[in-house]
Amino acid sequence: MQTTTTKYAKLFEPAKINGLNLRNRLTMSPMGSFLDNPDGSLNDIQLEYYENRAKGGVGMVIVESQYITNKTDPWIRNKTIADTDAQGEGWAILADRIHAHGAKMGMQLSIGLGRNGFLFGDEGQMVSASAVPSHRDPNHICRALTVEEIHYLVGCYERTAKRAVAANVDMLQIHAHAGYMLDQFMTPLWNKRTDQYGGSFENRMRFVKEAYEAIRNVVGPDYPITIRLAGYHDFPGGREIEETIEICQYLEKIGFDALDIDLGAYERKQWIVPTPVHGMSSMAHAAAEIKKHVNIPVINAGTHTPETAEKLLEEGKIDFVQMGRPLIADPDLPNKLLNNHEEDIKPCLFCNEYCDGYVQLGKGITCAINPVTNFKLHYPDIKVDVNHLENTVDTAKNVVVIGGGPAGMEAARVAALRGHNVTIYEKSNTLGGQINIASGVSFKHRLKKFITHQQIQLKKLGVNVCLNTEINENSPVLAEADHIIVALGAKPVIPDIKGINRANVIEVTQAHIHPELVQGDKIVIAGGGRIGSEFALELGRKGKEVIIVEMGDAIAHDLIVENRNPLIFKMEEVDITVLTNHKVTEFTEKGVKVQVSSGEEFEIEADTVVAAFGRKGESVLANKICDKYSNAVNVGDSTGKGLTGEAVHTGFIAGLTIN
Repeated sequence: MQTTTTKYAKLFEPAKINGLNLRNRLTMSPMGSFLDNPDGSLNDIQLEYYENRAKGGVGMVIVESQYITNKTDPWIRNKTIADTDAQGEGWAILADRIHAHGAKMGMQLSIGLGRNGFLFGDEGQMVSASAVPSHRDPNHICRALTVEEIHYLVGCYERTAKRAVAANVDMLQIHAHAGYMLDQFMTPLWNKRTDQYGGSFENRMRFVKEAYEAIRNVVGPDYPITIRLAGYHDFPGGREIEETIEICQYLEKIGFDALDIDLGAYERKQWIVPTPVHGMSSMAHAAAEIKKHVNIPVINAGTHTPETAEKLLEEGKIDFVQMGRPLIADPDLPNKLLNNHEEDIKPCLFCNEYCDGYVQLGKGITCAINPVTNFKLHYPDIKVDVNHLENTVDTAKNVVVIGGGPAGMEAARVAALRGHNVTIYEKSNTLGGQINIASGVSFKHRLKKFITHQQIQLKKLGVNVCLNTEINENSPVLAEADHIIVALGAKPVIPDIKGINRANVIEVTQAHIHPELVQGDKIVIAGGGRIGSEFALELGRKGKEVIIVEMGDAIAHDLIVENRNPLIFKMEEVDITVLTNHKVTEFTEKGVKVQVSSGEEFEIEADTVVAAFGRKGESVLANKICDKYSNAVNVGDSTGKGLTGEAVHTGFIAGLTIN
């Protein structure tokens, strides 16, 4: 019997956008997936991806931006499916798949990135509202769209609307955020035109108005048309929220049915895929401010959790919650909430490792903590049906997992789910490994939620967990095992630098575990990689005076730009000093001695020095075990890799492929 929740009553309240009835107030955000075919058409993997999210219980799936022309950006000129009947036929198939599970299908429409686009050699000039510099190459001056081209693009919206209605798409959204093409017309910084599409407020809004009217003339008065735009751009010269309020009031007046409010632009890129440093529901403040000034529904995305989403809805600060990455991590999130199985939800880390990180590499989207997401795309040679793993082995094997970090726990979970008898041996007194240390940073608290989730799943599956038990290559349990998974994790790198063992020098993992060891107010972080930089921000937010000393030419160099930028911007807010191209040569009683490229050496005083020189895999013991036992496999950080996603994915494959 199905039990429904009262904890999230507002989230699961039926709602409407214009004439469209939705079963709840939770929608899936439009996110680029890189799952489509090279020509822009849909394929089976992409259809399954969206269908799974509809099946999981959202009120509406908003499909990623569909390019309705290939006549603008050089990088979409190979999207031959754009503005063709074949594109509409693909939408019809997807609509049927989404509707079959009781969800509605929304679709975001784009005419290109304009000055935000990608340059490919001599493939042509970028286009924009005006002759302004390309974002990615300021030396490349964009060409202003002609009036005739604008009219052509308005026609693209009209033809798209006809195809969408024929395909039974339920809602259309105009893409006008993050400094993309339409935003370039709306914003004076980029719109320098002197014709009917530039100058006055009304002229700068003319393109958006004509696009809206082209769609409305096709779909009729009751069909929902929404628009996505930034509450503010968050960089000098960009749009502030006061002007956005004026724009939103205008958009309501001309007939838009809802406003999808996010933040940012590429000039100071940190809000496109906000990270944990921004906090939870990180963009809701802008949406809430705009909602005070309009009477149509306000939609909002950005690091929402079920708890923060429910609170925002209860307080009337927004009308609809969008989740993107949490639904990549667990497409069944809505149904698990609705049926009081919240403990079974895979909690999104907002880490961007395998979702946005993969998209930036031109790969199809997946998830750091849920390898099942688009598994067939990334592991085509593994033929196991990952959507149906329960008790799928013919003979149960005795599996020993050495190490209870993220790789070991995932390997144990999947092996047990398939029907094997699994025992984890962990030398410490708790499961979690390095994640227990990393989660000590306040803004990475989601890691604790992930560890708790994994522990609960292991308990439900009957995995035997032996804590405070150290295993080596001679341990008898290994000789008795049918299969061995070695997941020993990593250990800190301790370079041979004079004075590193001094009392005032604390290794960063110990600083996490024992914060009382970080004494005084002036702290030097020796090592500016991800771990050192994140800890610097943590200390800076506590009011410490922090200096990062990094021998390379950049800090947080081991992060993708979508994670690195927000971290650096937040460090600027607490005045952290960064010294790149400075090599630590000695730890002293007063602090550290450093050397610059010219050879000059000087001392930096500090109350405490935190050594953050990275980690290396526990490869020695792992190699001994794997050399002795042919049925052993090495996974996770002990292979020399260092990201949570790599640990989880290698653990998943190890548990999955035991036969």
